[in-house]
Amino acid sequence: MNSTLVMAPKKKSSRVSWARLDPDLLRIISKKLFDIFSFICFHAVCKRWRAATSISDPPSKFSCVIDWPKGKGKLDDTLRVYSINSHRTHTFHVPDARFYGPSDGHMLLFECDRSIEECQSFLNPLAWKERFVPLDVPVDNVDPISLGRNLIRNDEPSFFYKDDEHHFLCFWQSEKNDWTEIRVPFIQTVAFYDHKFFFAEWGHQNKRVGVIDETTGVLLSYLPPPTDDFYHRYLIATDGGLLAVEMKDGMSILPSLVNDLTKCQFEVFRLENYPQNSHWIKLSDFRDLMLFLDKQNGFSLKASDFGGFKGNCIYFITSGSKFPK
Repeated sequence: MNSTLVMAPKKKSSRVSWARLDPDLLRIISKKLFDIFSFICFHAVCKRWRAATSISDPPSKFSCVIDWPKGKGKLDDTLRVYSINSHRTHTFHVPDARFYGPSDGHMLLFECDRSIEECQSFLNPLAWKERFVPLDVPVDNVDPISLGRNLIRNDEPSFFYKDDEHHFLCFWQSEKNDWTEIRVPFIQTVAFYDHKFFFAEWGHQNKRVGVIDETTGVLLSYLPPPTDDFYHRYLIATDGGLLAVEMKDGMSILPSLVNDLTKCQFEVFRLENYPQNSHWIKLSDFRDLMLFLDKQNGFSLKASDFGGFKGNCIYFITSGSKFPK
């Protein structure tokens, strides 16, 4: 009896080459990486993954918290960045510069150049863009601010500085390829919304919110504050409007000195009908929004854009840490 040996067909391997994923699929995956460090690792996997994404145009991301320890009489060269999304801390050593704070995707660095002259610059570490602060700006009086410009994908740096008895707001204008400098009253909070700067002026005589046009630098108008007690305050730009947040703890101390948040209360207002009939309405809740505050800055994110996070919440940092944008 003759028998015939029949060979079974070879099964195709079910293994998928991750390096050959379609570029459109890679872009979709990259948009889900809310941690900037994860996005950088994604971009560095291989040439195909790198070609599908742009390191200078990262997706919407959950912000990180920056902290840097102070040494004996000077700032340490260690920079710590904590990811709120992944709960991981990344440590960097910056021996040639001192870090002064973040501003809309840029980090303000102080260093000494070869001519031994003090200089400062805003560096975007992703796009590797650098904006040097004008030489006549006092080195020790610069305070970088985060304005939430990512709402319109315009992440240019801004800062305050004090010279003698005057205060100035400076911001970079790409159209002019130069800094614009505006003299302003003493203010502690500023927001960027609808191509305008909104700042809270709070002095012995004036309690109001000023509005400056970004393009012309002209002071457009003054608005009344949400309340007469709008002292520990924040202005925050959101997709749905401009918010004002008042922090109360019953002891009239500064936000930077708060230790027990259980004693604090927050009131949130939204600006309505600007500029025809401007007024503030108090919100009972802000639904899908998450508000993030440090001792002087604030910004907002939508909880629905980030899985696992809850809206209608305020997150407050009491230490010297700051939020990069």
